[in-house]
Amino acid sequence: MVRPRGNLIIGGQVFNVDAPVVNWHENGWDATSELCISTKTEAAPACAPAGPGKQFPYGHMPVPYTQRYSTRPTLRTEKWNRGLNPSYEAVKATIKQFVVHHDGCTSADMCFNVVQNERGLSVHFLLDNDGTIYQTIDLGLMAYHAADWNLYSIGVELCNKGDALTYPTTYDGGRFGPKRDVRTIKINNSTIKAFDYTPAQMDSFRRLCRELLKLFPNLPAEYPQSSPGEQLWNTFGNPNTERERYAGYLGHYHITQQKWDPGPFDFKDFCGKLRGAFCFPMFPKIDPGKNEDKPVLPDDGGELKDQANKLFALNETRADGGFFPVGPWGENRLWHGGIHIIGKAGGGVFAPYPGRLVAARMGKDSAIGSFNFVLLRHDMTLGPTKIQFYSLYMHLANEREHAAPVEWTTKDGWKDGVRKAQANGVVLLDEPIEAGALIGHVGKVGPDDLARPQVHVEFFSESFIDLPGSNWRLVDGTSGGRFCEAPEINDLIDKNRDGVLSRQELADFFSTGGGEQLHTMVTLHVSEWTPEPSWAEALSVPKDFRDKKKADIEAMVAEQITPGLWWTTAVATHCRLPQDGVVYHYHPITFISWVKSQLIETDTMIKKGGGHTVDERDAKVVPKTITDDLGDVLGTSMRSTADITEDPCNKNLTLEQMVQGFDAPECGQ
Repeated sequence: MVRPRGNLIIGGQVFNVDAPVVNWHENGWDATSELCISTKTEAAPACAPAGPGKQFPYGHMPVPYTQRYSTRPTLRTEKWNRGLNPSYEAVKATIKQFVVHHDGCTSADMCFNVVQNERGLSVHFLLDNDGTIYQTIDLGLMAYHAADWNLYSIGVELCNKGDALTYPTTYDGGRFGPKRDVRTIKINNSTIKAFDYTPAQMDSFRRLCRELLKLFPNLPAEYPQSSPGEQLWNTFGNPNTERERYAGYLGHYHITQQKWDPGPFDFKDFCGKLRGAFCFPMFPKIDPGKNEDKPVLPDDGGELKDQANKLFALNETRADGGFFPVGPWGENRLWHGGIHIIGKAGGGVFAPYPGRLVAARMGKDSAIGSFNFVLLRHDMTLGPTKIQFYSLYMHLANEREHAAPVEWTTKDGWKDGVRKAQANGVVLLDEPIEAGALIGHVGKVGPDDLARPQVHVEFFSESFIDLPGSNWRLVDGTSGGRFCEAPEINDLIDKNRDGVLSRQELADFFSTGGGEQLHTMVTLHVSEWTPEPSWAEALSVPKDFRDKKKADIEAMVAEQITPGLWWTTAVATHCRLPQDGVVYHYHPITFISWVKSQLIETDTMIKKGGGHTVDERDAKVVPKTITDDLGDVLGTSMRSTADITEDPCNKNLTLEQMVQGFDAPECGQ
């Protein structure tokens, strides 16, 4: 069966997407119209005239307006005709939330009739029983679906009658689609029996959202969580604060206690399928079995620890360099923000988390091997906390010469980026990457006897990720420039106390298990990938290189360091990195293991009866104090006051900054 594609409209631009989208030009459901529109549900809605080309909605209470939508405060400039005609580039900078509703109706036709003709409201998408997605308004315009959360969001109404106790036979006869499963849920302490969604609806919605991941870099496949990995089934503690900082998918009940829609929608499962499987970046053994296609993180804590230890060993017991947080190539006190993992030449390198591929370089080897790399930016929710960090994979094989290059190199973004590459060969990108995706292959690098197949893996962030239970030990190394002067690190390794870390001292320390003492350290220092401060000058000062002549140092920098530098002003601006290159570095294996252990702890707690629990015996008819969207006859939880207010966060930002996803300082993170 050929699944239909559709035409999605953003900022007046048409995108042909792999989802069954029918837009308002194709079926007439135009939410920007100030007239009532005939539907199968109601061919002649009784709307009162309000002047030429305008009609008042006929709802239960007088509605004193005819415009069923507004413009987004961030885009209300003369350039965009006061927000009526924003460009796609401007819109993609603004959208960071997707609010999911259920409509309480029996068809998308009925839902459109209610919002357009009766209530004077709007929503960007209506998802019918059979999976057809109707787009009623440009995503650049602000629909009336989620009150003040309309500022940065798009919305969808999933067709679902909702309350299965009050309307138990709705789907029995097949008139409104196939018979649906019933689930018992608890939202804001109200236990409700609700109709679930059809497979066709969920398939179409996933297809749409996969396309949106490509189109909206600030809308990640994240969801509200009460604890790491566990869906929040209540309203945010402070919805007004969350409106400014939250990015991802959420339900109507997350933003107001008046609502219980979208009922049984499983955000954890839905977003999990969009995000992919969390992985280690490389297999914990050099030559994995043929049946293992990716190194997925195990759900068992003991197995997780065992695999992590094997990866530690692939770095440390070889004792020939690339240690964390000091000792690139296994010598001196130079900061080293990542680790080198020994691998099989051409072996796979995988994305541990979902994210955006923001920069890459693929070209010929330098004098000491590959300096090809991939840089990912990750925006994730872990419990109630939002975190952003980066992962870097350096010394990759050249995908341009690979018989079966990785998928991202086949996309238009890479092809266009190559033509606009930076002087150092770096290509600026913005490609969505699923967790577990193959992002590269193991290359070969290293001076002299240290050359072998290996990958430099590095995790870093601009802000310190200090979460409960993380046990990080912060070391501020900014005063030492490119060299580590921290006694809590150097004193562990420098056995002869000469103030220099020799290759032998580093080898002895890590090969005998000493590295474990450094695994939980977080080091703040300038990245080794920045050209400033000058490498030649930095290496000429300390005693680590006192036996080398200036010419030798300059030759070493030219051969071993300069080919790898990529953190320029242009790259930093595009990737949202600090210009000075000073960031917090984490041991990547420790970081990955810690995040997964948080998820395992949550799952264990749930299995023992902790966390969110639902007892079917407590289910009752939906209380009168809450409603779905059909029951909100006045539209108070949907229409925004923002059409007369200004955006509190982005009013001081340039469009370029908004496109890059920045928030104004007054908003915080």
